[in-house]
Amino acid sequence: MTKFRFIIALLFVLCFTNIAYSQKNLWMPTNIGIYGGLGINMHQPSWTDFGVLTGLPIPYNQSSTALGYFGGVIGNFPINDMFTISGRIGYNALDGKIETTVTNGIVTEEHTLDGRFDYFEISPILQLHNLLPVKNIYFLAGLEIGIPVTAEWDYTYYESVTPPTTTTIIGVAMPDKATRVALAVGAGYIIPLSRNVFLTPEASFRFAMTNLSSNAIYDSWTVNQLRLGVSLTFGLSKYEEEVQEQPATYRSLTVNEPTLRYYDKNMDLHPLAQVKVEEVQYSELYPIIPYVFFPEGKSTPNPSTQVLSAESEAGEFNIENLSADAEQINTYTLDIIGTRMKANPNATLTITGTVNSNEIKNNQKNLAKERGDFARNYLVANYSIDPNRITVIAGGLPSKQSSKTDPDGESENSRAELASQNPEIMKPLLTTGERERVTDPTIIEFYPNIETNDTISNWELVYFQGGTQLKRFVGSGNPAHISWQIAPNLLKPSQVPIDYQFNVETVSGLKKGAEGSIPVDFLSYTRKKSEDLPDRTISKFSLVLFDFDSDVISDQDKRTIDQYVIPAIKANSTVQIYGYTDRIGDENYNKKLAQRRANNVQKYISSKVKNVKYETFGLGESVQIFNNDIQTGRMLSRTVQVYIVTPKN
Repeated sequence: MTKFRFIIALLFVLCFTNIAYSQKNLWMPTNIGIYGGLGINMHQPSWTDFGVLTGLPIPYNQSSTALGYFGGVIGNFPINDMFTISGRIGYNALDGKIETTVTNGIVTEEHTLDGRFDYFEISPILQLHNLLPVKNIYFLAGLEIGIPVTAEWDYTYYESVTPPTTTTIIGVAMPDKATRVALAVGAGYIIPLSRNVFLTPEASFRFAMTNLSSNAIYDSWTVNQLRLGVSLTFGLSKYEEEVQEQPATYRSLTVNEPTLRYYDKNMDLHPLAQVKVEEVQYSELYPIIPYVFFPEGKSTPNPSTQVLSAESEAGEFNIENLSADAEQINTYTLDIIGTRMKANPNATLTITGTVNSNEIKNNQKNLAKERGDFARNYLVANYSIDPNRITVIAGGLPSKQSSKTDPDGESENSRAELASQNPEIMKPLLTTGERERVTDPTIIEFYPNIETNDTISNWELVYFQGGTQLKRFVGSGNPAHISWQIAPNLLKPSQVPIDYQFNVETVSGLKKGAEGSIPVDFLSYTRKKSEDLPDRTISKFSLVLFDFDSDVISDQDKRTIDQYVIPAIKANSTVQIYGYTDRIGDENYNKKLAQRRANNVQKYISSKVKNVKYETFGLGESVQIFNNDIQTGRMLSRTVQVYIVTPKN
């Protein structure tokens, strides 16, 4: 009993010394259910009986173990986040076999009692929760009270005479069977299967405090038990984790100097020291995405992803006035198509409206036709296109759909698809200039350095040059990094540095910022000539669209390669091929997909032009060259970009 009192005292010491460390405690609702398991029964006899057949004294003093079982119903009733009263009512089998051997002269006698001891048990248990950092673990202490139901054995007597004899007597009743009382100690682990269903493995040891019988002969026969069981219980209210109120905390915000990095030719990151701006002969091919995207459940496009120039701007739309930016160009899809349809009066157009899986579930299939009609009506009303030249098809899911299991992919399936047999309608835009300014590096990664114990509500990053805003980024939360792809001709033809301002605001109103400058080295034609520096021409081609999760080059892209890329390659050119993906899916998988795309493009080009230097890179989603928060940006990211760098003599 001294040992038992020590264990109980230790549990209470743990309870009151660990409560100070409990900041997020497990709180279970009242729950009821079933329990069951296996028990290792440890029989400890210490008594002497007399043989049923011989009448001779037989000492039983050899301990033995046997396997039993238990089960019943359980109810757990929390008092607070530390103490829970657990009541169990059930059945317990303390079966076991004890044996003894007696030598009487030259005769050996073996006596075996194969006992069946079944109890109806009631167990009041106290559970102690939230004592350890692992909050699902609890300790238990309590009593097991068993009312005997069955107490009997089969008696077997073996005598080594000649010939040996064995006698068995079935169903010998134990006299004066006693109520069982045992001290229970142990531990368990709560596994919430849902908000109010709990699976709880539990181990306990039962120290017998009474004997199996009160009879004078058998009053030294005790049975301890090691139990391994599990319970399945159901909460009568929702499970929740109680978060203890914390004392008011002083909110702080520090915005330290950021880190700026750039990608080298192999797309490895390095610290950024300066940006070089070079005047070169430069050409770039911008793809036209043949899709107009719509918000889910809507038949009118979002103005941020599709600008309806003819309705919102004064004056006639002019393709030549578009800025050299792939994302911006593809916000004017309908105006570009309308201009080209007007310039090619014999061309026809097919518009297929599609819906995503959510819209199908919501019985909104009619959106497919409404989206197609919207695109046709816009072209007819604003570009005077004969309606007979436009065919509208009401489709379902796109034939080449994006991922249905990802919200990004689902949003891309709500669209109108435009197709024409006339290649002039969907051909890419090509810009060429003899004195274009390109930057090295072309992508800058801005890594903020924010220290705060508050939540960031919004942030803003703005790049300037000579007081002119170049690019602005906004967002919420703590950004890991912010990518800026510098468009050609964006930076000024001067040594004026790029300035940046990064401002952060928290939900409690704290505002801090950081600012700095990036040196610029401008390399003009004049400087290259006076300093005898090498000159070069650069041609950049973006091949779109690779279908979602595909590395197959489309027929349209093959025509683009044949028409634009192949003629730009010279004998001394270096052809650099970069494969990209959008952010949908696993990053490692996307990197391999990007490499396959780059390899396939390299194989196709090298089959036409063999004796030049090729370099291929599969970057995947690690470098996001377009805004992946919008459908257009993700579509443009499923690309291969081909750079043809040719030194000038």
